[in-house]
Amino acid sequence: MKKRKLLSDYVVKWFGRSTLKCALLFLLSTYPLIHLSTCIYGADIFLQLKSGGRKTNVSIYPTDNLRHSADIQKIVSEDLLYSGIFNLISLPPDQFFTTKLDFNKTDYNLAVANGIDTLVKFEIKTSKNKITLSGSCWDVVSVKKIFDKEYKYADYEIRKLAHNFSEDIIKSLTGQSINFSSKIAFSNTMSGNKEIWCVDYDGKNLTRLTYNNSISVLPKFSSGGKYIYYTTYKNGNPDMFRYDFKKNISVPFIIYQGLNITGSASPDGEYFIATLSKDGDPELYLFTAEGKIIRRLTYSRGVDTAASFSPNSNEFIFVSDRGGNPQLYIMDIEGTNLRKITHGGYNDSPCWSPVGGAIAFAKRNGARFDIYVMDVSTNKEYQLTKNSGSNENPSFSSDGRRIIFSSNRTGRYELFSMYADGTDQKPISSIAKESTNPVWSP
Repeated sequence: MKKRKLLSDYVVKWFGRSTLKCALLFLLSTYPLIHLSTCIYGADIFLQLKSGGRKTNVSIYPTDNLRHSADIQKIVSEDLLYSGIFNLISLPPDQFFTTKLDFNKTDYNLAVANGIDTLVKFEIKTSKNKITLSGSCWDVVSVKKIFDKEYKYADYEIRKLAHNFSEDIIKSLTGQSINFSSKIAFSNTMSGNKEIWCVDYDGKNLTRLTYNNSISVLPKFSSGGKYIYYTTYKNGNPDMFRYDFKKNISVPFIIYQGLNITGSASPDGEYFIATLSKDGDPELYLFTAEGKIIRRLTYSRGVDTAASFSPNSNEFIFVSDRGGNPQLYIMDIEGTNLRKITHGGYNDSPCWSPVGGAIAFAKRNGARFDIYVMDVSTNKEYQLTKNSGSNENPSFSSDGRRIIFSSNRTGRYELFSMYADGTDQKPISSIAKESTNPVWSP
């Protein structure tokens, strides 16, 4: 009992509104002391992928009037705008590009007259519940064809087709990849309980994943996006479950007595880190991808949690209150080479950028949290949110360019995204009730 009281004291003084708030609910429930119930043709034409600077003027032009074409044009346009490097240019109502998949003199003159840098044309053909898109892209100034590709999908996969097309346009123009098919998992209360939900990056296709009728929080994707790991009180103990997208089911994953709190799956798909209290204080443990313990990583007096792997899968960042207020530490997967990277304030929910170089985290300012980014090479911190409610649980997109987070700036917790430099902060969708603990898929 004495040990339980000590552990509760640690957690009560530390776990706040962010990642650790969820763990507190579990811990207090666990301890009765305080019980609470194909082919792309590369051209030497590249744009720098960034949020600032001059944007490229692009026109997306379907050569037919099919309904699917209008839908695809809208989705591709939204994708390109979201990337932050394009302006979408439409021709005046009395002007039209030619309806062939080529770039002739008429097209060139219209593009130049309307200030268009890049022209994208596509046509659609449908047959037996199948849809085929043929698309081409030209650089107007050089009159070079940048790529020419055909896509074949089932007719119900319009969004997938359009996102794929968008990805190839950006890849051909910038040499870099953006995943427009990415998803965001989060916890939401619209069912009356905290359940795990999922939504496309642009707020479309809202889907409820769990029906546990309990507290289910802290979702984390597997390295390939096939699974979501999360912590739930479904069976009376804060256990970790694994949701399978293909089978649409959740199964127990790590279920030791006491805390089983999600941490991070390694990018190489080999490991998973979780926080367990089975041996006393909440400590970090390294697991195989199938949930077998490899080793205990931390042995500190206090709470160690919220692990996030680096891109090389050999080290991770985590939060610990071993020295008082929660600070950020980095350690390798052998449990060695520990170093402290923050030295003041109250820090929480770190996320290592998938492309390296930066760590996003939440820092408490007064009674609220704000999102910061740290340059890994210098340990210099940059504040991204300010005077806009409490902003928590940052998670990078797979290309490292954007950050998803939860914010109550509107009066309730909603999902917001922004560029990694803090610009373009906006809600991704209007989702009912409270949405917290967002995480971006690989």
